[in-house]
Amino acid sequence: MSDDVRQQMIDDDHEDLTHWAQKMRKEPAPPSPHQPRLKPQSKIRGKARTARLVKTDDPEMASKEDDTPGKRGEKARPTAAANDSLKALQGRLIVDESQPFYLLSPEGLVLLVNEAYQKLLSACDGRKPGPGMIKSGAFVPSDYLDLLDRVLSARETLMTEDWLSLDGKSRCWRGRHFPLCDDAGHVQAVGGVYTDVTADLGLRRDAVLSRQRFNDFARATSDWFWETDRDGHLTLLSDRFVASIGYPSAAFYGRPLAALASLDDEDASAYDLVENLEKALESRAPFRGLELEAQAADGRKLRFSLSAVPIFDSLDGAFMGYRGAGMDVTDLYHKSVQSLEMQRDLEATLEELTRKNLELDIASAQAESALRAKNEFLAAMSHELRTPLNAIIGFAESMEMAVFGPLDAKYRTYSKDIVGAGRHLLSLINDVLDVAVLDSDGVSLHIEPLSLKQLLEQAASLVAIRAKDRKLDLSELALESDAIIACDDRRTTQILLNLLTNALKFTPEGGRIGADLECRDGKAMLIIWDTGIGIAPAMQDKVFDKFQQVAETIYSRKSDGAGLGLHISRELARLMGGDITLQSKEGSGSRFTIILPLADTEQP
Repeated sequence: MSDDVRQQMIDDDHEDLTHWAQKMRKEPAPPSPHQPRLKPQSKIRGKARTARLVKTDDPEMASKEDDTPGKRGEKARPTAAANDSLKALQGRLIVDESQPFYLLSPEGLVLLVNEAYQKLLSACDGRKPGPGMIKSGAFVPSDYLDLLDRVLSARETLMTEDWLSLDGKSRCWRGRHFPLCDDAGHVQAVGGVYTDVTADLGLRRDAVLSRQRFNDFARATSDWFWETDRDGHLTLLSDRFVASIGYPSAAFYGRPLAALASLDDEDASAYDLVENLEKALESRAPFRGLELEAQAADGRKLRFSLSAVPIFDSLDGAFMGYRGAGMDVTDLYHKSVQSLEMQRDLEATLEELTRKNLELDIASAQAESALRAKNEFLAAMSHELRTPLNAIIGFAESMEMAVFGPLDAKYRTYSKDIVGAGRHLLSLINDVLDVAVLDSDGVSLHIEPLSLKQLLEQAASLVAIRAKDRKLDLSELALESDAIIACDDRRTTQILLNLLTNALKFTPEGGRIGADLECRDGKAMLIIWDTGIGIAPAMQDKVFDKFQQVAETIYSRKSDGAGLGLHISRELARLMGGDITLQSKEGSGSRFTIILPLADTEQP
């Protein structure tokens, strides 16, 4: 145990003892409960327990020749007067027999010791407390004379602590050494009482260590601590608060806890915080997370979060105040404010996006309505146009065939031109109608197992005459193998016819058009190839778009068509679970691959 801790414990236990030499006629000072007292001669109430004089048969107690008291260090024979004085002093002492006690003359002569002191000396393994002896009539050792002289000179109680080894265990005994005076104020004797304070020292040591531990925690944490009395006035503020706010803690002592707050007339929320805090304090219940805004000495606004518990007296339960902690949440508060601002901005942005999306939905609905109206118009117009157009084509064919009689050669040429132009116009009308139906998701398909070889032969027969006129070789369109595909008969024939027609358009005279067939992964892949002039790489991604014809190239307006055939063909193939791809090299022809699913009977 450190000297500082021991001294602190001694100071805590030290009591201001009054002199025993006050005259009995005067009003005596209040006696201390921890030391023996002299009974007044004039007023003795009750029968007090007195220390018992320990007798001894030691022959050295006898004096040789002289009856006068000897010097210090010598043995003396008590005279009759001395015995009478000792008996009178003994009769006036009130001593607790359970505590070790001794009584000495001012010269250092052992007058009496009690049994408790005897037992203490007998149990000591080494050094002994006080005079260290139990022989009445003997003088104390020289090493005790210094303490005796100090008591006599100071005429007041002196405190000592002795760590003694008792039966192998270390114990602390606190001694109170005091003068005993007669009615005239003369020192008649010096007494001493010993108390075992080992347990008290342990408790106080634990209390000191506990407080030191608490102080270490308080210094290590960023929180600060506070305390109020029962009236809500501050009685304690830790150093951490002083470091945070820049004002001395004494400036707030005796003031309400709410006095820490900085109130701003322009900020009503500060008043709300104080009001919430005052309500919590009035409730005398624990609270947590109540915020308070304070202004530091440098003008900064600080935000603190306060938590506390009420204190009640352990004896009568009376409310004694609050103890609590404060945490600096300034940075957290500013971040939360920024977060709220960002949240408000995001909510405003989301609201704006929602409004724009609603406008887009309305616009999209209007566009879909317009598209449906367009498709319906195109479908209606196509139907209305095809009826008279078929009549025109029919009459022109009749004239060309001279059904009603021979015609002049020039008129026959005119009728042939009418038939060609009518058929071309009818093809355009059909393509426009197909696009309108595709855009409105109005295509109906009848899927069934069909022979791909037969479908290709039918489409080839429809273009055979034109191919012959252009001197194109179609012999390689004949497939060596066949595949049964799941498709719509009319739409598949339309796809094949569109691809063969394109090959006829862009393959020079004397060229070749053919087909190859591959089957894998449940798909039939029919490749329609030609030896035409091919398609430039930059245009290969565009040929499947609507109305796509490239000016001044093979897809210029010099060729027939509106640029819808490839778009319609690919969309129809996709509706049947397939697709169309292109491979082409400018000047070396093109390869269009039609991918369609095999029928279940053909799949492995």
